[in-house]
Amino acid sequence: MNRREALKGLGLSLGYVIATPTILGMLQSCTTSAEKWTPLFHSENQAHVLERLVDLILPKTKDAPGALDVHVPKFIDLYIHETLSDADKDLYQLGFDAVMSELGVLDQAIDPEQPITLKEKDYDAILSKYLRISKAQRITYIEAQDLVFMTLSRLRDQSVWAYKTSREIGKNVLAYDPVPGVQKGCISVEEATGGKAWSL
Repeated sequence: MNRREALKGLGLSLGYVIATPTILGMLQSCTTSAEKWTPLFHSENQAHVLERLVDLILPKTKDAPGALDVHVPKFIDLYIHETLSDADKDLYQLGFDAVMSELGVLDQAIDPEQPITLKEKDYDAILSKYLRISKAQRITYIEAQDLVFMTLSRLRDQSVWAYKTSREIGKNVLAYDPVPGVQKGCISVEEATGGKAWSL
């Protein structure tokens, strides 16, 4: 198994729960302060849509930075560019095209000076239609192998995984202890970490 297949297997098959040193290195390379980034895999229009969707999935709050603050879209783009095979990139592209089509911007010309002019409510509507749904509706989408649903579900999973394993969130938002000490059993999460989940 080569490096590309190993990374893909860890990231995709295990549901983004294991962060290898290579993937952590990729995450840290996305922590520059520059606001504008040049996508390696996505087109400019796709990157614009990706940013808007990820921002709604993990928005900034008064207690924690949002996905854009820790450069989640940039990481997703780099991860796809570096780890997916050509066949998997084609499948991903097919799914993202389906999302763009659902938003009505698939055929819009790429113009960095005039990005897509969709409103926040347009992005929120597609997320509500495919992700804020009942269990029965989720099963219906799965059985139909709905491409938009599968793509948005995967994007949500990728966003949460990248967000939780970023340095900023791991050290400053989640409970972080670089050198674990005494093990205390049978205590509440509130008592152990102030109610915070442990950093990976």
